Amino acid sequence: MIIDAHQHFWQLSRGDYGWLTPELETLYRDFMPTDLAPHLDQHGIDGTILIQAAPTLAETEFLLEIADKNSFVLGVVGWVDFEATSAPYDIARLAEHPKLVGFRPMIQDIPDDEWMLRPDLTPAFEAM
Repeated sequence: MIIDAHQHFWQLSRGDYGWLTPELETLYRDFMPTDLAPHLDQHGIDGTILIQAAPTLAETEFLLEIADKNSFVLGVVGWVDFEATSAPYDIARLAEHPKLVGFRPMIQDIPDDEWMLRPDLTPAFEAM
């Protein structure tokens, strides 16, 4: 089985992709399952893992909805606010979805190199 382990979809009208601006001409449009499906067939790719492209719970829920409708989506790596007091609840709620396989912070946007070592993130890590 061949799996694309890091793949994104986005829909500009959702409005939570702060990094995605008109200056990124090639990328500044919706990318949805219909855009990808022909390439999967053409290259013999059996499935994909969707990775969040925006730091919002709405993004994770959007990707899980896509996963529900597309059998080639084998898993979703979502986002939660690891610093929020609601993080353990959000993690538990989202983890009920059978295609959720993990979470990632937008680590490239966090200036503190030791952010992941902070003790206030322990509840989120324990929830995972």
